Amino acid sequence: MVDAEKAKKPKGNRNKNSNLPDIDLKSLIFGAAAYAFFPLISYQYGQDILMAFAAIGPLYIGYKAKTNLKAVLLGIVGATPLLYFAFGGFIGPYTPSEIGDLITALVILGLGGIMAFFGAYLYRSRAKDIADYEEASSYKGTKNVPIRVKKMEDTGSVTTNIRNLFLPQRKKKDNDE
Repeated sequence: MVDAEKAKKPKGNRNKNSNLPDIDLKSLIFGAAAYAFFPLISYQYGQDILMAFAAIGPLYIGYKAKTNLKAVLLGIVGATPLLYFAFGGFIGPYTPSEIGDLITALVILGLGGIMAFFGAYLYRSRAKDIADYEEASSYKGTKNVPIRVKKMEDTGSVTTNIRNLFLPQRKKKDNDE
């Protein structure tokens, strides 16, 4: 086979007929490990500031997931090691109770899902900014990215101006103040 033909072949053995989502296992494992590792080390060594770094895990999971639903689901899956450590007593004393277990599980899994959702949001925001930069750099002689400014027109009424500034655009009525 000629080298040019090898370059045209797709890499990997992906099944095009599969309905399985494309999950980045490396990011899922790394994110789950980071989400469980930092609270564990924080409790063991008494360094509470390390607890803030636990958010790196679900953010990374969501960033690599790229879509909202997949990010939330993978964030919940990535939070299970921390849930295991919490119920095992590795990150503090554990006293079993029905409602306490339920609240603990919901909080840990919910935070994993929410942080993964924000990771997916960061991915979309960055992708949009990269596209804007590439569009702006295509113009000859400039590398400046245009700044998105919300255009506001003066209607003569203070309340209508404030409403137009802070609320999303809507169909304008003729009977505005």
